[in-house]
Amino acid sequence: MNRRSFLAGTSASAALLTPIRSLATRRVEAAIHPPGRDLMARLPALMELATLPGLGMAVIGPGRPTWQHYAGVANFNTKAPITPQSLFPGCSLGKPIFACLVLRLAQENQLDLDRPLNAYLKEDALTGRWGDQVTIRHVLSHTTGLPNWRWEKDQKLIPAFEPGSRFGYSGEGFFHLQRVVEHVTGAGFESLMQDQIFKPLQMHSSTFLWLADAKDRLVAGHRGTDPFYNRDLPIDVFEIVQRSGQPLSFWTEEEIGAALMKKFNRTSAPPPNEFVPNVAFSLLTTVNDYMRFLSALLDPADTILGLSLATRTLMWTPVSHINSALSWGLGIGIEKTESASYLWQWGDNGGWKNFILADPPSRTAIALFTNGSNGQHVNERIVRAITDIDNPAFLWI
Repeated sequence: MNRRSFLAGTSASAALLTPIRSLATRRVEAAIHPPGRDLMARLPALMELATLPGLGMAVIGPGRPTWQHYAGVANFNTKAPITPQSLFPGCSLGKPIFACLVLRLAQENQLDLDRPLNAYLKEDALTGRWGDQVTIRHVLSHTTGLPNWRWEKDQKLIPAFEPGSRFGYSGEGFFHLQRVVEHVTGAGFESLMQDQIFKPLQMHSSTFLWLADAKDRLVAGHRGTDPFYNRDLPIDVFEIVQRSGQPLSFWTEEEIGAALMKKFNRTSAPPPNEFVPNVAFSLLTTVNDYMRFLSALLDPADTILGLSLATRTLMWTPVSHINSALSWGLGIGIEKTESASYLWQWGDNGGWKNFILADPPSRTAIALFTNGSNGQHVNERIVRAITDIDNPAFLWI
């Protein structure tokens, strides 16, 4: 999603859409498959019309990636091609990954989905009429009432509506939950994601911070944004961590903020909408890495994510209602059509537009990563070709 400007507010309901678990007997035709020859033949023309420099996409079948395709350039100026090694800004696609960690911690009784966040974290506490009511369940379902991001210095975190009453997308809520998880576990966010998710899934090219070879692999954004927007801060933090002699687990939000203030002689740390590592927008990943995550998410026998069937069902059951076709579970979107229900999430950091769609009963999914501000137009054509429907999510994002 575009974390710099987004407003949404609609009614919430715990049972307005059919839960994913009731669709196990749905017909096989709803499975996601690679695009056909006609679409692939038209793809270069679609990219040219959309002024889209490059894309990477993949489809998974049950348990493993079955098809990948890379087209165009990672940098319009250098003409470096998109390859399987290309490192894409994942944008909001990091949120479902983090949600899996949070739900596992809840499953292990380290977190309580319905305990107020203020009971976990006193610093920068949520205030106002409903501040003490916001819970982890509200964060994961985007029903906190918090803004997408705060824009004024020292602005308090104040819910604009009663938590749980309606949908309102909030990156700020996810970042605050990131800090809660650090406080509960005593470990830095990047360390947690590496040790609990990325390394076990062999997602060796994924990070919410930076990689040593990221400069050579990073896909540039195009049109309407700095081609390497917000790249300098991750590099600064990465260098601080590398030179410190402290383990990665030491580097919580508080420690990183203090180190940045000292290095740059600042009186305050970067605001949440710029801070890294940041669950809401700073994921860097490859197409293949992200497919490893989706494969594990859709596999009921998976033990690496550590989610029980009951927890997966909870994640995939609608909590907040956006419209007649779209809702949100605990950490991921749910889309209902006449013939099927899918899991979905989009990512938008300006010059990068990403989209994932997953079908749990068939354990199939597609992930699309693009590096142009018109990338969702091409993503929509691709998804339409593989599902044979006008995908409702693209009418809303």
